[in-house]
Amino acid sequence: MVKNVNLAIMTSNILFEESLKTLLENYKFRNGRSVVVKDFTLENIKDLDVLVSDYDSTKFKEFLSNTKLQKDKLKEIEKILITQKRFELLPKGNIYLKRPFRIVELVEVLQPIFERMKSKRENNKVLGYISFIISDRKLIYKDKEAVLLTEKESDIFVSLLNSEDRGITKEEVMSKVWMLNPNIETHTFETHLYRLRKKIKESLILNDFIINKGGRFYLNHELMGEKN
Repeated sequence: MVKNVNLAIMTSNILFEESLKTLLENYKFRNGRSVVVKDFTLENIKDLDVLVSDYDSTKFKEFLSNTKLQKDKLKEIEKILITQKRFELLPKGNIYLKRPFRIVELVEVLQPIFERMKSKRENNKVLGYISFIISDRKLIYKDKEAVLLTEKESDIFVSLLNSEDRGITKEEVMSKVWMLNPNIETHTFETHLYRLRKKIKESLILNDFIINKGGRFYLNHELMGEKN
């Protein structure tokens, strides 16, 4: 599924905002991606991927420092500043466009951002309160400290995440994770599942996070902030 890009425009120039919004929402990017322009509010900012601003860098930095966002989230947002100043005089860590600019220049900046986002999203699994960084095997729940899973625990957890509302059977896990014939009698799955449940319970203080219904295993959607 192609993900849209959530972008906000921070400016006091209404004409600039409307013209840029129209251009971005009507532009057809590669890979079928599109831009959704959102209002720049504290409610929306947590979902933002890109922030475009024509504020001068001092005012821009001051505004961001006054938001209630966590520093880590601020770092994740790609920030594009449109300015008339010389780039070498500006703070590092942002992307700059020289004013006046053409929409094609902004598109050229956004395109590699989209590609980086695609790579990042493929490495991260997010569902409700849960974030799982596959490459690092780190399980994060809300604002609690990340839990490091073993390779097999990670494989089981990803299988559970991917199964969504369908759930997954022991036989399916044995086939996907261990590449074993599901008819082979073994307690390998039960052993690893027990350790995974124990780790989640002790580290994240979550009981019944992985539940069994009629031989199918599910993540507890209520604990994840989602409803079945």
